[in-house]
Amino acid sequence: MKSEERRNEILDQLKKTTSPVSAGKLAEIFNVSRQVIVGDIALLRAASIKILATPKGYVINPGNSNDDSCIYVIACKHDADHTLEELYTIVDYGGEVIDVIVEHPIYGQLTGYLNVSSRYDADQFVKNIEEQNTKPLSDLTDGIHLHNIKCKDKSNFELIKKMLCEKGYLL
Repeated sequence: MKSEERRNEILDQLKKTTSPVSAGKLAEIFNVSRQVIVGDIALLRAASIKILATPKGYVINPGNSNDDSCIYVIACKHDADHTLEELYTIVDYGGEVIDVIVEHPIYGQLTGYLNVSSRYDADQFVKNIEEQNTKPLSDLTDGIHLHNIKCKDKSNFELIKKMLCEKGYLL
């Protein structure tokens, strides 16, 4: 298979699913190395195809499914020790955390795609932070950050905001 043909097939694979697909999985499918896939993704991005890298793999348009859900933005502030509780609160009350956004004084807006829709996802996210011996993006901004949250409707979003406010996480 030629490189261009493989990139088209990778794009088809990503379009078929709303779930992230890892570079390792794509490498298995196309019988190439993970690094070849990473290069292919970079070339697809350079061709203005909006492929996002998430902690779980590559995805096109996360959070934009064909259901009736709405995307809302919240502003939060807390230290890294409260990350898991914040994520639990959002998913326990029916939300999906699409991303985290911080405003860096040098780089401007930085976005990390999370796609956390369950306690398991939240646990995995925090576990990855710990195992990689790193810190959440919000550490760059003294805990201040935004989230795009997918909710079934406005009342669902209002409930999430209320619960975050009660815990002191809403900015």
